[in-house]
Amino acid sequence: MSAGHPIAGVTIPLVTVLDERGRPDPAAAGPLLAHLAAGGVTALMLAGTNGEGPLLSGAAVRSYAVEVGAMWRSLVGPEATVLATAPGAGRRDTLERIDLLDGVDLDAVVVLAPFYFRHTPRELEAHFQAAAGRGRPIVVYNSPGYTGNPLTAALVERLRSVPGIVGLKDSSGDAALFAELCALASPEFGVAQGAEGQLASGLRAGAAGTVPGVGMLAPALCVDLVARAAHGDHDGAAVLQERVDRLTRIFAVRPGTSGIVMMKSALHLLGLCPPHAVAPFEPATAAEIAALRELVEQAPGQRE
Repeated sequence: MSAGHPIAGVTIPLVTVLDERGRPDPAAAGPLLAHLAAGGVTALMLAGTNGEGPLLSGAAVRSYAVEVGAMWRSLVGPEATVLATAPGAGRRDTLERIDLLDGVDLDAVVVLAPFYFRHTPRELEAHFQAAAGRGRPIVVYNSPGYTGNPLTAALVERLRSVPGIVGLKDSSGDAALFAELCALASPEFGVAQGAEGQLASGLRAGAAGTVPGVGMLAPALCVDLVARAAHGDHDGAAVLQERVDRLTRIFAVRPGTSGIVMMKSALHLLGLCPPHAVAPFEPATAAEIAALRELVEQAPGQRE
């Protein structure tokens, strides 16, 4: 897999930094972007799950992508990669969100399956074909825990031959499925592991890259993990996976949720961004902040 592929290496699913009124605040993302760049990250994915994309308007995502993308390219230089997600409940909403990204300097648009209603494989295939027809490179995003519409290996095999579809991010956590997906990879079609507990094993299976949310806390740790795997040191990558796993404990502080508030609160404790999230998410309680502080202070590699 070419290092220039949109999902090669480490891609950080960036939070959408908000002000106290819940409006995107790109300028306030500066410390976090500098932290990521210092850790060796070159690629960002905007408005995904960590980015609260489905809760933001398409116009808000566009504005954030324009400003943060420009900041990132200025900071990182020619190696910078920027992806933005177009999450829609159906085809029309998804296509409208893709169209709103026209003219934005992006390396690819990330597209989920529709959510809320359940769809047949033929309907899902037509959905992604329509997205690819908009003329932007498309990374398919399999996140069945949120969409309720899992993608099978058979469907992905058909999608990889669609012009414009360049890769897949899989956050299913299904190791057997992920191995099947990696078997479909090619220089033109990359597969990235989005399940944070399976970064090392996913790379061993043949993933082109990883998309770790906890990489915002410890970018250098995740970059090192991927580099070791790329050099064949899978045992070393597995050791670093244990350190990643410790960082994921922040999500257990408020179990049964997406973890967005816990992630933003942890980043706030590190001085990297404000803690605000889109309603109806509620701010972290004093007890949650105390628990997060202990985890962030004790977890290895969080500021490496």
